Amino acid sequence: MGGYGSGRWGWSSKKTQVEDCHKWSIFTLKPCLILGFSGRTRWTRGEREIGSISFRVLGNERPNALRLIYTKGAKSGNPEEFDYQVNLTTTPLAWGGVRYWFLCPIVGCVRRVGCLYLPPGGKYFGCRHCYNLSYQSQQEGNSERSMFRRLSLEMQDIYPRANWKDVRDMFDGKTPRHLALLAAERYLAEWQDYDPYEGYLTAGELCEQSGLTVVNLKELKDSRLLNPDTRDGRYRPKLAGWGKKLAYLLGEGWEIEEIKGWSKERWKSENPRQWPPERVSKKG
Repeated sequence: MGGYGSGRWGWSSKKTQVEDCHKWSIFTLKPCLILGFSGRTRWTRGEREIGSISFRVLGNERPNALRLIYTKGAKSGNPEEFDYQVNLTTTPLAWGGVRYWFLCPIVGCVRRVGCLYLPPGGKYFGCRHCYNLSYQSQQEGNSERSMFRRLSLEMQDIYPRANWKDVRDMFDGKTPRHLALLAAERYLAEWQDYDPYEGYLTAGELCEQSGLTVVNLKELKDSRLLNPDTRDGRYRPKLAGWGKKLAYLLGEGWEIEEIKGWSKERWKSENPRQWPPERVSKKG
């Protein structure tokens, strides 16, 4: 009893594969995330449509939810209408703007994911964990490539563009094959507890490595020139290099608005990587 997703939705004698589900990716939906936008997504097998869903983007100042409308069981003569909301959340991007994520709508789940699935016989879209889904590649044996591919598919809930080569590069060709396989298995087994932001810099560590002051960092954050990548305010390690450049410009007397103008316009110049940049105007 209760809201959608309640009951024995996660029970199965055999794991369903994600390849058998309707998959909805926030990455492919991104161009449609405009307030008030209405659209329809279709799934096809060959030239035949096997499913579709209508959606509308909801929100106030920015999109914060999707209203989903679709029908199940029409072919069996027992159609069931569904109309419910999937909430969205965001994380800031270092260069400005935000990255959108789904919040799994299954009752009791709070996962932030990049993909939602509707398995055969299912009624509501949910995350892979709630439906206990597996991948076809998990039946392909234990070759190095298939193991890396399995891990990359796991990562796609958070990093939609991840592929098996990215995972292979994590080992940099230096780890023996059997150790790489064991490491991949460990990541698969412990994925729910894996912190994709391990090694990211705190505000203090970023200031120490870049030469910025705490005041500088707050000004740059407020102007969206240097945004944290995580909810708890941590930064990608590579941003230390960007922070050094910003610290240099501030030390040379550049105003925040000047830096924002340079950062926005530099890619239109013939040599966008010129350093130090030519200062267009100086305040007297």
